[in-house]
Amino acid sequence: MKRRFLIGKHKRNENRQSNIELLRIVLILMIIMLHYNNGAMGGALANIHNGTFPYYFVHFTESLSSVAVNVFILITGYFSYNKNKIFISKIARLVLLMIFWGLSLSLFTMLVLNPALFTIHNCLKMVKIAISQWFVIIYGILYLLIPYINTVIRVISKKNYQKLLIIAIFFFYIWPTFYTSTTSNDAGYGIVNFVCLYLIGAYIRKFQTAKIAKWKSFCVYVVLSGITMVFSLYFENAWNYNSIFVLGGAVALFEFFISLNIKYNPLINTLASFTFSVYLINVNGLFNKFLYQGLFRSNEYWQSPMIIFNSIIAMIGIYVICICLEFLRSILLDKKIFKPLTKKVKGTIEVQ
Repeated sequence: MKRRFLIGKHKRNENRQSNIELLRIVLILMIIMLHYNNGAMGGALANIHNGTFPYYFVHFTESLSSVAVNVFILITGYFSYNKNKIFISKIARLVLLMIFWGLSLSLFTMLVLNPALFTIHNCLKMVKIAISQWFVIIYGILYLLIPYINTVIRVISKKNYQKLLIIAIFFFYIWPTFYTSTTSNDAGYGIVNFVCLYLIGAYIRKFQTAKIAKWKSFCVYVVLSGITMVFSLYFENAWNYNSIFVLGGAVALFEFFISLNIKYNPLINTLASFTFSVYLINVNGLFNKFLYQGLFRSNEYWQSPMIIFNSIIAMIGIYVICICLEFLRSILLDKKIFKPLTKKVKGTIEVQ
């Protein structure tokens, strides 16, 4: 399986274990749950009442799921730390997918699902969705930097690498968690967090000689998620991607999955190959509101204990819908449009 969270193709490598592929599936389900909770998407966080069951349930699921983006970048560092060459065509594919899903889903929502949404404002929003998904942009920048980052990783000693990580973790995670946002004022949504996560993932692959006991790692993840939940009841920055507790939870969950021994499973690997498109479909601001509040009626459960069942059904249902849509796109358009366009981008960045 060569297709990773962001980069790759619908090809399978039968020698590839499925533990990390299963992790990708778990992470995208977490992101769908985050969007269920998002006040502008599923709407839960903006509408639940303090002190109610839905209030604590949403804070619980948000705290468990807030590690997802960080873990995706840890995976990238873990698998890419020894590369000295990257292909611009892979970035081109990401951008093409972003534009395609941004335009097609927005138009479908405005013209078919809810024609009342067809306004100048939403047309402008459609363009923004199609060309400026924050994750695609920041990940694309990180991908372009990989050969240069890896040049440092290849020559740095373990001791100096540890010093580098200590400095980065103190100033870019501990400091903004407990003090001010002076050292990192983007809540972890920027390139600084992504580079730090890449370095941590690469360190684990290069220097960690023994796997940490899997249930120990899982327990650390649960405990740190619990701390994040408690903090979220009092502090607005609890779910920031540069929170030290979110970082620790991400590393612990990643360690848990790399310690698993799951042999190649074609279903897991195939489902994991759709992850990036599932994200792009689910994050579409016009379409996802229809999915969450129109199709799965999340708005009817904001004050109900049944939110636990509605959120799980919506998470799984939306995941299946997104996979079906991406499957149709790959069958109908990949060979005729996406692959030919991607092949025209020939550039590379190589650092010896």
